[in-house]
Amino acid sequence: METHPWLVARKQVLDNYRLPAEGVAEADALFAQLEQLASGCADQGTFEQQLAASPLTQQYNDLLARYAKYFMTNGKTTDEQVEDLQAAAAQSAAQDHMESMVKRELNTAAMQALPDEVRQLKYGGLRVVPVIGPIIQWIDNIKWISRLFGRK
Repeated sequence: METHPWLVARKQVLDNYRLPAEGVAEADALFAQLEQLASGCADQGTFEQQLAASPLTQQYNDLLARYAKYFMTNGKTTDEQVEDLQAAAAQSAAQDHMESMVKRELNTAAMQALPDEVRQLKYGGLRVVPVIGPIIQWIDNIKWISRLFGRK
């Protein structure tokens, strides 16, 4: 059966689907009906008007919607793409967790290798320095008391 030129684009849409056997049979039956309709039309304008008035348009749209999960992008169906993304996410999550654990262990080992004074400075900042620490504490106390009485 010869395909009318105005049906070619509709058939090419299905090239983007990896339809199961029942979907292929359903599409073939639908396109056979579309060919019958097209063979009785003199031009594409007449065909489009008759197609719009017939239930075949809805059947075509229903076919595409029903088999949407078989739509292919980059040669893979939607389900295959979701599986690939889930596998990549699981692998990435495991790898990120391992990297985080290694960094934490390396940081802990490095901190334990440092002298006590350096570790105190890292965690306490300048407050652990003998002369500067009390000065910072007095400044903080003055600020706290002024906020207590409503002064900035």
